Amino acid sequence: MKLKRKTSLLAAGLFAAMILTTGCGQVKVGYVDNERLAQAPQLKSVMEDGQKKMEEVLQKADEDFKKKENATDEDFQKAQMELQQKLASLNQAYLTQLQQKRNAAVADVVKNKDLDVVMESSKMEPLVMKGGVDITDEVLQKLQ
Repeated sequence: MKLKRKTSLLAAGLFAAMILTTGCGQVKVGYVDNERLAQAPQLKSVMEDGQKKMEEVLQKADEDFKKKENATDEDFQKAQMELQQKLASLNQAYLTQLQQKRNAAVADVVKNKDLDVVMESSKMEPLVMKGGVDITDEVLQKLQ
C-alpha cells in the first residue's frame, strides 16, 4: 500500500513537472534504483547501527520485564507501550538519517547533471519505462 501511494505521488510529481516546464524545453528525468542504493556503505552502516540499537533496547526491555514478574497487567501493558514508542522513535530517527544521506547524494548528482526530476525506481517496479538517466551508480559513488 505504501509503495503504491509513493508511486502515485511520484507519478503526479513527474506529471506536474512536465506541465510546468511545457514550452520551456525538454524535461530531464533521472532515476535511482532503491534496491541497489540499499547496498551503499554509508546507508548500510546506518541500517546496521539502527538494528544494533534496537536489539539493545529489546534486550534491556526483556531484562526489565523479567525483573517485574509480580507486576500488574496494567503495569505490564504500560511498559509494553513505552517500549513500542521507544522503538518507533528509534526507527524514525534512523529512517530520517537514511533519507538525509540519500537525498544529499541525489541532490549533488542532480545538480551536476542538471536534472529537472528524479524518480525512485526498481527492477520490480520500474517507473521510467523508456528514456531517463539512471543516476544510481553516481549516487552510489557519493555514498561510499
